[in-house]
Amino acid sequence: MALYTIGDIHGKFSKLANKLNELPTGAQIICVGDIGLGFPDSRTAECLSDVDQVATERGQQVWLIRGNHDNPDIWQTQREEWNSQLRNIRIARDVDRLKIGNVHAILVGGAISLDRSHPDRLDGHNWWNKEGVQASALEQVERIVDSYGRADILITHAGPIEAKPGPERDTETFEFYQKNDPSLKTDVLAERQLLSDILVASQARTIAFGHYHVPLESNVGPIRYRCCAELEAWEYVKRSVLPPLPAL
Repeated sequence: MALYTIGDIHGKFSKLANKLNELPTGAQIICVGDIGLGFPDSRTAECLSDVDQVATERGQQVWLIRGNHDNPDIWQTQREEWNSQLRNIRIARDVDRLKIGNVHAILVGGAISLDRSHPDRLDGHNWWNKEGVQASALEQVERIVDSYGRADILITHAGPIEAKPGPERDTETFEFYQKNDPSLKTDVLAERQLLSDILVASQARTIAFGHYHVPLESNVGPIRYRCCAELEAWEYVKRSVLPPLPAL
């Protein structure tokens, strides 16, 4: 069973539908956040109707995790309502787990916006003050592993602190917003460290994420870090699965 992650959507739902048409029928697909849900033109499940139609016709299951450009209320209080109106698209819990064939995936949503102090960011309209990774996420992941065993892959929106691109790429942004948002750098680094702790707790050897809009893979020891660019589809193959032997 094919498993793909797709990078940030940012409300480009027609492009997401086109991307699903390029992926195999029956595939399991996890969108890594910044779907773009909760903005004035995407406050009801109807905004996903065309995407849902394509997924249904192709027998694909599409899971949506939360990014910083998503209204947390949709994931935390409206999830069942949205899911009842969709067929093959599912709003995941902020901390969730999936068993896809022989793959155990843990999902963790949320991230801090670097431009959260920008005057154009209005709380409840195009920015949400509950956007970050939940403080309880680490404990929830620990409980999942205690109950179901280690994850094969962890899927998040932002990346751990060891992942590339690293925090150093945001130095100019931190300096730009420092005057109006003096705790931004501290908060972002703390969140990336929290995601590192969550990765350790998950015991996964692969983590896929978005947020940084670049297609980039890096390794630190046995851990593979995969950053997905906007609307990029990346196929996850469990490392214990050997490739087929060449034909004789």
